[in-house]
Amino acid sequence: MSKNISKWAAIWGLRLAVLSPFVMMIAGGTYRLSFVDFGPALLAFAVATLMGLLAVLLSLIGVIGGVRGNNAHGKSATLGLVVALIVVSAPLNTVRTGAGVPMIHDITTDLEDPPTFVEVPRQRASTDNSLEIDQDVLAAQKAYYTGIVPTMLAMSRPDAFSLVRDTVKELGWQVHAEKENLGYIEATAATPFFGFRDDVVIRLTQSAGNVRVDMRSASRVGLSDLGVNAGRISDFMTLVAQKAN
Repeated sequence: MSKNISKWAAIWGLRLAVLSPFVMMIAGGTYRLSFVDFGPALLAFAVATLMGLLAVLLSLIGVIGGVRGNNAHGKSATLGLVVALIVVSAPLNTVRTGAGVPMIHDITTDLEDPPTFVEVPRQRASTDNSLEIDQDVLAAQKAYYTGIVPTMLAMSRPDAFSLVRDTVKELGWQVHAEKENLGYIEATAATPFFGFRDDVVIRLTQSAGNVRVDMRSASRVGLSDLGVNAGRISDFMTLVAQKAN
């Protein structure tokens, strides 16, 4: 009986391990192509992740059975276990990271006077997250993201604007507006897999002989950004500072 169970577990562990990444790709691809909305795509991705976790469990049973010499499917079980662990590692790591951040999706370097979007609202759907300033969100950011601060550049504003604009284009963000005379750039960044769109506004102001660079990054969908917007701002500011030196 245990031999049959180990054999069955090895076979289905490998099948689910191979199938789950295809379901993930279908979920991501259909959302990117706007065939499905955020909710169904995320649900399909969650189901694929659960399939991967079940594949880990079944493959592990098959591996144990193979070690005990109960069946001839030890290699299939081992392959299924390796594939399944690779498949679920990224989603589980994302969940682990997201579990420790506040449930917000709008981050800014200026909590007193956040940069405002001018062109981006015309790019958004009515069902997307609001871009209205929420004091509760600002309070949550202040309590958690203490390292999200503006960058000061020791150069003229035209030079600073050119540097910032080049950095935005280097990152491949879709630019909606760039006003050098007003000192702001609006763009949209997309996450690598699903292509979730997050809107960005960068504001440059003269400050005591330097140029202050502020930035705001806001997700179009989802209650929590899993720390993506804060990471984007931090990475952008670091890149700008490196280019300035």
